Amino acid sequence: MHKIIFSLFILLHILAGCESNTHHSDTEILKLRLKEDALNLGFRSRTDRYIISDFSKAEEYLSTMQQDGSWSDVNYQDHDNNWSPLKHLDKVIVMTINYSKESSPFYESNALLEGLEKSLNYWHEVNPTCDNWYKNDIAKQFYFNVIGLLLQDKISDSLFEKIVNDLTAEPSMTGSNRTLVATSTIYRGVLEDDEARIRSGVKGVTDQVIVTSKEGIQPDFSFHQHGHFIYNGSYGHNFLRESIWLATMVHGTRFAYTDEQIKTLRDYYLEGTRWMLRAELFDYNVRGRQVGRPEGDLLLAKKIIPQLDQFMIADPSYLEAYQTSKKHIETQTPQAIEGNRYFWRSDYSTHHRSQYFTSLKMCSERTVGIELNMNSENKLGYWLPYGLTYICRRGNEYQGIFPAWDWARLPGVTNPYFEYTEKGKGKAYTQNTSFVGGVSDGKYGVSSMDFYKDSTRARKSWFWFDEEWVALGTGISSKHESPIVTGVNQCHLSGDIIVDGELFAPGTQTLENPTWVLHDSIGYVFPGNESVELKAEVQRGNLQRIYGLGADSVYSPEVFSLWFDHGRLPDNEQYAYIVAPGKSAVDILTYVQDIPVAILSNTAQVQAVKHTELQITGIAFHQAGAFNIDEDITISTDQPLIVLIDQKKELITVSDPTTKLDTAKVTVMHSNGKSQTMVIQLPEGGLAGKSVQVKIE
Repeated sequence: MHKIIFSLFILLHILAGCESNTHHSDTEILKLRLKEDALNLGFRSRTDRYIISDFSKAEEYLSTMQQDGSWSDVNYQDHDNNWSPLKHLDKVIVMTINYSKESSPFYESNALLEGLEKSLNYWHEVNPTCDNWYKNDIAKQFYFNVIGLLLQDKISDSLFEKIVNDLTAEPSMTGSNRTLVATSTIYRGVLEDDEARIRSGVKGVTDQVIVTSKEGIQPDFSFHQHGHFIYNGSYGHNFLRESIWLATMVHGTRFAYTDEQIKTLRDYYLEGTRWMLRAELFDYNVRGRQVGRPEGDLLLAKKIIPQLDQFMIADPSYLEAYQTSKKHIETQTPQAIEGNRYFWRSDYSTHHRSQYFTSLKMCSERTVGIELNMNSENKLGYWLPYGLTYICRRGNEYQGIFPAWDWARLPGVTNPYFEYTEKGKGKAYTQNTSFVGGVSDGKYGVSSMDFYKDSTRARKSWFWFDEEWVALGTGISSKHESPIVTGVNQCHLSGDIIVDGELFAPGTQTLENPTWVLHDSIGYVFPGNESVELKAEVQRGNLQRIYGLGADSVYSPEVFSLWFDHGRLPDNEQYAYIVAPGKSAVDILTYVQDIPVAILSNTAQVQAVKHTELQITGIAFHQAGAFNIDEDITISTDQPLIVLIDQKKELITVSDPTTKLDTAKVTVMHSNGKSQTMVIQLPEGGLAGKSVQVKIE
């Protein structure tokens, strides 16, 4: 498809250069491109989420159409979110493509055109509506944009006018939604040959192609929608899909994007979204409530491939980067990135190594944690934003598991053991804590979160290295009536489980002070004297537990589940574990004999871990104070901070997890009496919370 579109654009750009540079020629070029895009089914990235069209069924749809232009399998009175009338528009668009495409046996068929007119007239007579505004104001237009474009001058003027009037007159709303409605405005401007409307539509899209502290692309290249809620994998993808698609449509015309707008889209993908991919997986942590939909278990990275093809056209100077990223998705291999990234605007961390990918979702008073039970989606996702760590090597470790998940025992999350179900209208949830943040030098990092929810408190930190990462929890206290648990992992069972060298039989067992557990080439090492719960068996759950609309189905995957049980009413409990992916049984035996990470502190004041080989120490100062990282060096701060010290490179990286500080004073004291005090200017505004690195003299 890319080759077809690319060849078309070359031809059209030549034609554009040969014609007089008039408004009319640019509008006609845009119209040609939109038609070619439609005939090559470019709209499917928008419509497939509702119905996957079968373009071989035009004759069947015509023959089963009733005399009035309706179909018996469509409920035109339906109003719910699984809106049945979209099936009518799907049939219409299938017939429209077959009528319009020269290779179709029904090309310009009078019978098919007569059926199209009947079906479209019927639609406008009954005027179906959905309770979800999105289906009325955005989804419906995905179909009518293309139908109107291809049937102009084919159907009656009065019917065509009805279709045009159904398209968006001018952009409105914000973020991704504004991008989608503005796209419809562009189609309407093209159909009306109205340059002013086209420019209004293009501006409605490009107005969002900026870095902002409001909804849209954030300064860290995460994407926010519905407030400060990270949504790169859903609304942010819709935004990128429409924005880069339009960049190719208007390329070389008067409506073209500026260089700065192209750069913004480039950075949004390469510095943002690309860090959220593992093989074919688009990280579940950036997909919001989508995880609680029927399609939420899909890996979805492949849906980015058309956008990468379009990047190659709109931004050819970075062709190799887009080609490489596309290749890794297609070959189901990790992206060509390795390092640690903390997205300070979104309370979100990613950590990439060749052997694994881990993402971490936190939330604070500054961000939205999760949307629960919106349009009957994500009914059980209450605990998703409180430290969820997905641990991936292939990317499919959680695919298809969500209906059967134990939603009260999620990987990385400390919480009262109960599944929260929102009874009323869906809404957003978060926690009112400020010490939530991360420090990163690009390769290594620390993420930390004060957790306070449902009468339960904990201080949680993660320390990101090469072969492993470390999770610490402390101060775990609760007045909640339910037992308090901390999940380590809950994923598909894949192969044997080995505990301290012994094969684990399926079932549930309390492991008394284990040293290590190995499953699916991931080692879990327990350096403390703590009991750990392990379960390996079938878990059953039905789809409507998490998604309340449409047909129900039962899922029965075999699940590996590992967690700490802190009991009821814990008071100042702790946990510690190390995750070491890419290990065989022999590897993990060797690893635990000489563990290269040392837990220096796990208290309510300081959580600290040192990698002795790398000579890198991460410290979460939950309050101002001093801490000895070894016998030679003491670090002190005058504010709560997160600190990363690289002794080999003599670098110190700091961040303000509260995002409220202007400056911070950090002192490095050596045992020989040498001392260095650094007054560090901390970022402000949209950069507040970003890491700052300074040299240790």
